[in-house]
Amino acid sequence: MRMLVVGSVAFDDIQTPFGVKKNVLGGAASHFSIAASPLIEPKIIAVIGHDFPQKYIKYLSDFGIDTSGIEKSPDKTFHWSGFYEHDMAVAHTRSTELGAFASFEPKLTEEDKQRQVLFLANIDPVIQYKVLKQMKNVQLVGLDSMNFWIESKKKDVWKVIKEADIIFLNDVEVRMLAGEASLIKAAKVIQKHGPDVVIVKKGEHGVMAVSHGEIFVSPAYPTEKVIDPTGAGDTFAGGCMSYLVANTQPGKKITNDVLRRAVSWGSAVASFAVEGFSTTGVAKATKKAIEGRVAVLKKLSAF
Repeated sequence: MRMLVVGSVAFDDIQTPFGVKKNVLGGAASHFSIAASPLIEPKIIAVIGHDFPQKYIKYLSDFGIDTSGIEKSPDKTFHWSGFYEHDMAVAHTRSTELGAFASFEPKLTEEDKQRQVLFLANIDPVIQYKVLKQMKNVQLVGLDSMNFWIESKKKDVWKVIKEADIIFLNDVEVRMLAGEASLIKAAKVIQKHGPDVVIVKKGEHGVMAVSHGEIFVSPAYPTEKVIDPTGAGDTFAGGCMSYLVANTQPGKKITNDVLRRAVSWGSAVASFAVEGFSTTGVAKATKKAIEGRVAVLKKLSAF
């Protein structure tokens, strides 16, 4: 099954205790798709500006990603600037320039509308819903969002959630959305609105997956080399979703066994992402290397 990924392709300016990088490749769709590429061939729907270099398009294409859905705008490319202090779990935003993304209206071909798997990366929930309503044969819908949209467009976020099968949020966002202090309670509140699976990302403390009747907790891979956590959540989602797609028959329910393995796969892929600036870390995540880290995670969490 080929997956459609709708999200941002952007520039990032990143400062961490390990250095400064400017105008590097960023955006949720970029991180997600590269993470998914060892198992599947995703297609990106996004918008870039006149200032976006062709070398980045080629870079994405070299992973087997279909970039034909990335349209070019006369405006500037979406640009995020931020920094991390020694607590690498918190990103401090300096500036966000939407540029071409401010007027983004995703254009889907007839072939796109027939795709069976859709991932709606972290963008305006109004745009997410518009895309969703164009899909004619979708079997599996994954969704990501963030605190900004939950605070500013909560009704629209809930509207999209009702149509999703699996949702990826961090612990702060889950509590904020559901209005519950307990993560378990909060996840169950979200489930009542539609998704079968709620994935709670907890950074260096791992991941919790809540499905109907089961809770699974995966530790984070114990990497000592945290250089840049930007996009790690998107990378996790890309790894997890690609594993689900590669190991589930179209139209069939995701089993708890496959979900557990998908979460562990996503955690392993995300561990590569933090080991380099931009996408340089996850770019080194071959299938064999990921399998090696999944084996380590299995040993860590079995007793």
